[in-house]
Amino acid sequence: MSYISSIVAFIRRHKWKLLIAAIILIPLGLIVSYAVSPTQPVYVTEEARKGDLKQAVEAVGTVISDNDLKLQFPQSGIVSGVFIKEGDKVKAGQRLATLRSGNVAADIASAQGRVMAAQATLDALQQGSRPEDIAISEADVQNKQSSLAAAKASLQNAEETLKSSKLNLDALEQEISVSLAGTISNIGSATVQQATKADIALSSMQDIFTKNDVADALIKYGSTDADLLRNAMQSTTQTLRTLQASASPADYDAAISLLDRTRTAIQTASTQVDQVYALISRLPVTTYFTESARSTYKDLISAERTSTQAALSSIDATSKSLRDAAANFTTRMAQERSSLTAAQGAKDRALADIATYQAALQIAQAQLQLKKAPARQTDINSAVASLQQARASLAAASANFQNTVLTSPINGTVTKVNLKVGEITPVGAAVTMLGSSPYRIEMYVSEIDVPKVQLSQSGSVELDAFRGTDFKLRVSEIDTAPTDQSGVNKYRVRLDFVYPHDELKIGMTGDAEIETGIRKDVVSVPLRSVIKSASGQTIVRVLTDAQTVEEKAVATGMEGTDGNVEIVSGIKEGDTVIVLIQ
Repeated sequence: MSYISSIVAFIRRHKWKLLIAAIILIPLGLIVSYAVSPTQPVYVTEEARKGDLKQAVEAVGTVISDNDLKLQFPQSGIVSGVFIKEGDKVKAGQRLATLRSGNVAADIASAQGRVMAAQATLDALQQGSRPEDIAISEADVQNKQSSLAAAKASLQNAEETLKSSKLNLDALEQEISVSLAGTISNIGSATVQQATKADIALSSMQDIFTKNDVADALIKYGSTDADLLRNAMQSTTQTLRTLQASASPADYDAAISLLDRTRTAIQTASTQVDQVYALISRLPVTTYFTESARSTYKDLISAERTSTQAALSSIDATSKSLRDAAANFTTRMAQERSSLTAAQGAKDRALADIATYQAALQIAQAQLQLKKAPARQTDINSAVASLQQARASLAAASANFQNTVLTSPINGTVTKVNLKVGEITPVGAAVTMLGSSPYRIEMYVSEIDVPKVQLSQSGSVELDAFRGTDFKLRVSEIDTAPTDQSGVNKYRVRLDFVYPHDELKIGMTGDAEIETGIRKDVVSVPLRSVIKSASGQTIVRVLTDAQTVEEKAVATGMEGTDGNVEIVSGIKEGDTVIVLIQ
C-alpha cells in the first residue's frame, strides 16, 4: 500500500509535468507506430478489352492549291509595261508585264553577227582557197627564201672577218711577247730585290721590340699598340715572302700584277715602319730606356724607312718602264680586240637572222601548202562547232529577251500585282494568280510519325471554317527531305480531297489526321501498363482475384492513337492489368 501511495503522491506533485509529457508522447507514439507499420499498395488498373484499334498521325492541315502561283521575272530590271490588274482573268501564254530590253536586243544583234561570221568561215573552208591567195603565198615564200640566202651570205662574211681578227690578235700577242720578253724576265729579280729590302726593314722593327730597354718601356707605357703593330708586321712579312717565292711572271699581264701587288706590300711595310718610329718617339723614359737609347733607335728606324721608300720608288720606276714599253702594244691590242668583238657580234646577228628567216620560211611554206591542200575534216568540224556555239549564244540572247516578258503559264485569275512602270522588279513575287485546279491539304509531320505514313493512305480534315464536317482525304505526296518549322525538322505531306469542294478557300486550316493502321477485334491494354522486367522481357502485371500481382510475358503489336497497344499473346480479354502502383 505504501508503494501505491508513493505513486499517487508523485502524480499529485507532478501532475502538470506528467500532463504535458502525455500530450507530447502520445501523438509521437502514434506517428512512430504508423511509420513502422507496413503500407498497403494502391493499384491503378484497367481491364484488357477487345475491339478495333486505330492508329493515326495528326497535325494541323492547310488548304493549298498547286496552281497558287507566285510569278516573277527570271532577272531583275526596270518595268516597262504592266498589262493586267488584280481580278483579271488571264489565259495561258498571255503577256502580263515586260522589262526594258535595250541591252538584250543589242546582245541578240551581236550574237546574230557572230553566227554570220562563223557561217562565212565554214563556207570558206568548204570552198577552199582562191588562186589569188595561193599566188600571194607563193610570192611570200620566195621573199623569205631570198632573205634567208642574204643572211647566210652575211654569216659567211662575218666568219671570214672573225677568222682574220683572231689571226691578227694572235700575231700581235706574239709580237708583244717577243718585244717584252727581256723586260719581263727582269721583273722577277727586281721585285725580289725590293721586297727583300722591305722584309729586312720589318725584321729590324721586330728586333727593336725585343730589346730589353724597349720592352721595359712598353710595359710601363701600358699600351696594346705594340702588340697590334707586331701582328700587322708579321702579316706583311708573310705577304712579302710569298711574293718573292712567286716572282716569275710568264707574260705582261702577270708582270704588271706582280709589280702592283709588290708595291702594295712595300707601301704597307713603309707605313708600319713609320708607326714604329711614332711609337718609339712617344715611349716614356725609364731607368733602362733613356733618351740616348731612344735617339739610337730612331736613327735606325729612319734608315730602314729610307730603305723602304727607295724600294717603293724602284718598284714604281720598274712598273712605269714596263708600262711605257707596252703602251703602243696596248693600244693596238685594244683595237684588235674591238675588231674581234665586232666580228663576233656580226656572226651572232647573222646566225640569229638565219634562224629567224628559216622559221619564217617554214611558216610561209606551211601556209602555202595549207592553201593548196583541201580543208581537213577536223577543220570543218571545228568550224561547224564554232557555228553551233555562235547559234547557242544567239539562242541564249533570245532566251534572255524572253526573260524580260512575264507570261501566264495557265488559265486563272490574277490575285495580286506588285509591279509599277518605271520601278525595279520586286524581290518577291511580281504577280500572284490562282489557277483553276483542285484544292489539296498540306500538313507537316514529325520525324517520329513520318515512317508510318504511306502513299494512298486515307485521312480526313475538320476545318475551322466547317466545324463538324470531316472532309475525306488520300495521301498523294511525302517529302523525302525535312523542312524547318520553327526550329524543328518536319516532313511535308500533301493529301488530295476524295471529292471536289469548291466552297473551300486557300489558307483555311483545321485538324487533319492520316489513318496509318487499324486492327480489327484485337485485345489491347494501356501502353503504360507494358513494361520491361529485370531480365529485359516485355511483361504486363495482372491483378488476380486474390489481390495478388502476377507478371505475364506478352507480345505486343500496333500502338493505337488512343494510348493503347495491341496484345498479340500473353493475356486475354477481361484481365485486370496494373497501369500504376502508388
